[in-house]
Amino acid sequence: MLTLVQSIVVFLILLLISFTVPKLQPLLYTSIFFYFLLHLLSTIVLPFGKYFVALFEPLPDPFPKLLIGSAILFYVSELIAKHIEEAGYGSLASVTHFTVKIAILTLWMQHTSTLIELLTALITK
Repeated sequence: MLTLVQSIVVFLILLLISFTVPKLQPLLYTSIFFYFLLHLLSTIVLPFGKYFVALFEPLPDPFPKLLIGSAILFYVSELIAKHIEEAGYGSLASVTHFTVKIAILTLWMQHTSTLIELLTALITK
Protein backbone atom coordinates (compact mmCIF):
# COMPACT_ATOMS: atom_id res chain seq x y z
CA MET A 1 0.00 0.00 0.00
CA LEU A 2 2.83 2.35 0.84
CA THR A 3 4.37 1.72 -2.57
CA LEU A 4 1.13 2.69 -4.28
CA VAL A 5 1.03 5.96 -2.34
CA GLN A 6 4.69 6.58 -3.22
CA SER A 7 3.94 5.94 -6.89
CA ILE A 8 1.11 8.47 -6.83
CA VAL A 9 3.33 11.06 -5.12
CA VAL A 10 6.07 10.52 -7.71
CA PHE A 11 3.51 10.88 -10.50
CA LEU A 12 2.21 14.14 -9.02
CA ILE A 13 5.75 15.48 -8.65
CA LEU A 14 6.44 14.63 -12.29
CA LEU A 15 3.25 16.40 -13.38
CA LEU A 16 4.24 19.45 -11.37
CA ILE A 17 7.70 19.44 -12.92
CA SER A 18 6.31 19.11 -16.45
CA PHE A 19 4.24 22.28 -15.98
CA THR A 20 6.75 24.38 -14.04
CA VAL A 21 10.06 23.58 -15.76
CA PRO A 22 9.30 21.70 -18.98
CA LYS A 23 12.88 21.90 -20.27
CA LEU A 24 14.25 20.11 -17.19
CA GLN A 25 11.47 17.53 -17.18
CA PRO A 26 13.40 14.74 -19.02
CA LEU A 27 16.40 15.07 -16.71
CA LEU A 28 14.30 15.18 -13.54
CA TYR A 29 12.08 12.36 -14.80
CA THR A 30 15.10 10.15 -15.41
CA SER A 31 16.65 10.88 -12.04
CA ILE A 32 13.35 10.28 -10.21
CA PHE A 33 12.84 7.07 -12.22
CA PHE A 34 16.21 5.64 -11.21
CA TYR A 35 15.86 6.76 -7.60
CA PHE A 36 12.40 5.21 -7.36
CA LEU A 37 13.61 2.02 -9.06
CA LEU A 38 16.49 1.73 -6.59
CA HIS A 39 14.09 2.32 -3.71
CA LEU A 40 11.70 -0.38 -4.95
CA LEU A 41 14.53 -2.84 -5.51
CA SER A 42 15.94 -2.35 -2.03
CA THR A 43 12.64 -2.35 -0.14
CA ILE A 44 10.47 -4.82 -2.04
CA VAL A 45 12.24 -6.87 -4.69
CA LEU A 46 15.38 -7.93 -2.82
CA PRO A 47 13.57 -8.98 0.39
CA PHE A 48 11.06 -10.88 -1.74
CA GLY A 49 13.93 -12.53 -3.63
CA LYS A 50 15.59 -13.61 -0.39
CA TYR A 51 12.31 -15.05 0.88
CA PHE A 52 11.73 -16.80 -2.43
CA VAL A 53 15.24 -18.31 -2.39
CA ALA A 54 14.58 -19.61 1.13
CA LEU A 55 11.53 -21.47 -0.18
CA PHE A 56 13.74 -23.45 -2.57
CA GLU A 57 16.43 -24.52 -0.08
CA PRO A 58 15.96 -28.24 -0.82
CA LEU A 59 17.13 -27.72 -4.41
CA PRO A 60 20.86 -27.82 -5.24
CA ASP A 61 22.57 -24.65 -4.02
CA PRO A 62 23.33 -22.38 -6.97
CA PHE A 63 20.21 -23.00 -9.07
CA PRO A 64 17.48 -21.17 -7.10
CA LYS A 65 19.72 -18.15 -6.55
CA LEU A 66 20.74 -18.09 -10.20
CA LEU A 67 17.19 -18.49 -11.43
CA ILE A 68 15.70 -15.79 -9.24
CA GLY A 69 18.68 -13.47 -9.73
CA SER A 70 18.48 -13.92 -13.49
CA ALA A 71 14.77 -13.12 -13.51
CA ILE A 72 15.30 -9.97 -11.44
CA LEU A 73 18.22 -8.85 -13.64
CA PHE A 74 16.23 -9.48 -16.80
CA TYR A 75 13.20 -7.56 -15.55
CA VAL A 76 15.27 -4.59 -14.32
CA SER A 77 17.13 -4.58 -17.63
CA GLU A 78 13.83 -4.54 -19.50
CA LEU A 79 12.59 -1.60 -17.40
CA ILE A 80 15.74 0.39 -18.00
CA ALA A 81 15.79 -0.46 -21.71
CA LYS A 82 12.18 0.72 -22.09
CA HIS A 83 13.05 3.92 -20.27
CA ILE A 84 16.03 4.56 -22.53
CA GLU A 85 13.96 3.74 -25.62
CA GLU A 86 11.22 6.17 -24.59
CA ALA A 87 13.87 8.86 -24.32
CA GLY A 88 14.62 8.33 -28.00
CA TYR A 89 17.73 6.17 -27.76
CA GLY A 90 16.38 2.88 -29.07
CA SER A 91 19.69 1.50 -30.28
CA LEU A 92 21.32 2.16 -26.90
CA ALA A 93 18.38 0.43 -25.21
CA SER A 94 18.83 -2.64 -27.42
CA VAL A 95 22.56 -2.80 -26.69
CA THR A 96 21.94 -2.44 -22.95
CA HIS A 97 19.33 -5.20 -22.89
CA PHE A 98 21.52 -7.49 -25.04
CA THR A 99 24.47 -6.94 -22.70
CA VAL A 100 22.44 -7.97 -19.66
CA LYS A 101 21.24 -11.09 -21.49
CA ILE A 102 24.87 -12.03 -22.20
CA ALA A 103 25.75 -11.36 -18.54
CA ILE A 104 22.94 -13.68 -17.41
CA LEU A 105 24.16 -16.40 -19.77
CA THR A 106 27.68 -15.93 -18.43
CA LEU A 107 26.41 -16.44 -14.88
CA TRP A 108 24.84 -19.75 -15.91
CA MET A 109 27.73 -20.98 -18.07
CA GLN A 110 29.79 -22.77 -15.40
CA HIS A 111 26.82 -24.50 -13.79
CA THR A 112 25.29 -25.46 -17.13
CA SER A 113 28.51 -27.07 -18.31
CA THR A 114 28.73 -29.05 -15.04
CA LEU A 115 25.13 -30.17 -15.47
CA ILE A 116 25.75 -31.22 -19.09
CA GLU A 117 28.80 -33.24 -18.05
CA LEU A 118 26.77 -34.95 -15.32
CA LEU A 119 23.92 -35.77 -17.71
CA THR A 120 26.38 -37.04 -20.33
CA ALA A 121 27.97 -39.32 -17.75
CA LEU A 122 24.56 -40.68 -16.73
CA ILE A 123 23.49 -41.28 -20.31
CA THR A 124 26.68 -43.03 -21.38
CA LYS A 125 26.66 -45.48 -18.44
